[in-house]
Amino acid sequence: MNTNRITGLALITPAIAIVVWFVIGFGILGGVGPDTPREYINEMGANSTVITYLIPLVTLLFLIGVAGIGYIKKTMEGGPGSYIAGFAWFLIIIGSAANLGESAFTLAVADASNTAATNAAAAAGGDPVAAATAAAYSGIASSMFAAGQAIGAVSTAFSMIGFALIGVAILQAKNFSPIIAGLMVVTGIFTVIMCLVDYESPILAIGYIGVVISFVALGVSLINKKE
Repeated sequence: MNTNRITGLALITPAIAIVVWFVIGFGILGGVGPDTPREYINEMGANSTVITYLIPLVTLLFLIGVAGIGYIKKTMEGGPGSYIAGFAWFLIIIGSAANLGESAFTLAVADASNTAATNAAAAAGGDPVAAATAAAYSGIASSMFAAGQAIGAVSTAFSMIGFALIGVAILQAKNFSPIIAGLMVVTGIFTVIMCLVDYESPILAIGYIGVVISFVALGVSLINKKE
C-alpha cells in the first residue's frame, strides 16, 4: 500500500468520527447539546461510561485526519503555496493540541455530573454529607463545562483558520481540485466565525460537516492519485 493510499484513508477517518459524534448527540444524549448547559451536563453524567470511551475515539479519529493534512503540507514544500501551508499547519497543530484539553474537560464534566447525580440520590434519603458532595460536584461539572467550551472555542478557531489557509495554499499550488480548496476556505471561515460568535450553537455542526466533506474529498483524491 503506497503513501498516497495510506494518507487518503487517514483523511477519510474523520467521516467515521462525525458519525460517532452524531450517535453521541442524538442517540445517547437525546439531541441535548451544549446550547442547553444544564440538560447537557445532566445527560453527560447519566451516560458517563459510554462517553468515557466515545469522546477519546472521536478525538483520535480526527487527529488521524489531521495527520493526513500534515502529509499534504509536506508534499507542497518548496512549491507554490508552501509558506502559507507551513503557517497553516502550525495553526492546526496548536489548535489540535488544545482540543485535547477540551476533550479532557468533557470527560471531567461527565464524571463530575455522574458523581453529583449519585450523591443527590443518596441525599434524597436524608444523608447530609451526600447532599454537600452532590452540590460540590455539580459546581465542578459546571466549571469544567465552562472551561471546556472556552478552550474549545479558541482551539477550534485556530485549527479552522489553519484549515482555511491550507485551502488557499492548495488554490495556489493547484495540486487538488479548486472546488475542494474552495470548500475548505468557506467552511474554515464559517466555523471560525461561529466559534467567535456562539461556540455552543447547533449551527456549528454545519461547519464540522463541511470540514469532514473536505477531508474525505482530499482523501479520495489522494487514493486515486498515482505516486
